[in-house]
Amino acid sequence: MNRAQRRQAERNVRRGKVYTERVVPLPALLDEFTVFDMPQSILDQLSNGSVDSVNNNPVFRDNTGQFCEVVPAMEGWIFTWKKIQQNMAEKLDLEPLQIVCNRLKYDMKLTMHHIHQAQEALDHCREFFRNGNRAEIASIAKTAQIQILIETKQ
Repeated sequence: MNRAQRRQAERNVRRGKVYTERVVPLPALLDEFTVFDMPQSILDQLSNGSVDSVNNNPVFRDNTGQFCEVVPAMEGWIFTWKKIQQNMAEKLDLEPLQIVCNRLKYDMKLTMHHIHQAQEALDHCREFFRNGNRAEIASIAKTAQIQILIETKQ
């Protein structure tokens, strides 16, 4: 807060006006971008015919610009969406994404057919996300992410 804002806040407190900060939810498209940016950027790299790597491990740039390993990120993303699918009784075909992840993990050849199928599966997840109950999806995703963190600590 700059000086003028601090002074105004002090005057408001003296007058009995206490303002709390509002929590503004992310716009729907920005929220969708943050959820689907990682798998989409990986599939985009693969569809262009190559993927960045560090020490022979495929990597991508996250939304902060740092390099992250593809396989653990995709495994976590797929795990989270499997939990969403189970809890919301929705049939999402995550197998094509799992195939791409496994082929990257075990350094196996990927074909454009695999990538197109994974893109279709991702598009189906994106459509479900757009039309689903975002609060429930976010709650399930947080629970799944906590479960992943607990499992990695053990």
